[in-house]
Amino acid sequence: MKRAQVFFVFTCFILALSPFAARGTTFTLSDSALMSLDYDFIYYTNQSGTITKITDVPGPGVQFDISFPDPLEKKGTVPDIFWTSCIYGGQGIFAHRDISTYNSFALKFTLISATGISSPDEVGLLAVGALINQSQHTYAYQPKGLTFYDPTYPSSAVSITPTDSSQISLVGFTCYIPEGSAAGNWDPTGAKVSILVQAAPNAVVITPEPVTLLLLGLGGLMLRKCC
Repeated sequence: MKRAQVFFVFTCFILALSPFAARGTTFTLSDSALMSLDYDFIYYTNQSGTITKITDVPGPGVQFDISFPDPLEKKGTVPDIFWTSCIYGGQGIFAHRDISTYNSFALKFTLISATGISSPDEVGLLAVGALINQSQHTYAYQPKGLTFYDPTYPSSAVSITPTDSSQISLVGFTCYIPEGSAAGNWDPTGAKVSILVQAAPNAVVITPEPVTLLLLGLGGLMLRKCC
């Protein structure tokens, strides 16, 4: 299924998964957990989105600056990011974390800035979603559209994705520009966006284990010393 179709169809599909509702509550990620995400899961071999900066801003949330050099896929690459903590790469801080008491995962997204929209009063649609594995799928997400100019897609939204998995193999978020007309008027020569990712309201906040935070801190000191 094409990504543009996924954006409009998968939302309805995933929200219809009623069996998940019996398991428990929704969980979300703290700022320290968001900062521990460290692996761009490669779903498309020609993914071209890149996170250029990560900032733990004052107050709730973490800002991610993202570059899309080929937003409309004119050069044959796919403007996608799957930013995660997972079993497939990186440190895997949340790999195998027990989530058996939860039935969904949620994050709040806010579009802070966007360059590369060809006309300031036109829509450049950015799609986001909270990523989590399910028992039968490597990942799933409920897509949400963010814009500055279209009331149908406000600049802030919460993505809540059901899961029936007992352990985390992948958790994080996706950010991408949809295909074709769904994308709106992005400049084909490139786009840069900044989004604020926050813990979702009314959800159980999980954080890295204390030992993990200590190891991350030591790793950062070693990296600065070596460089």
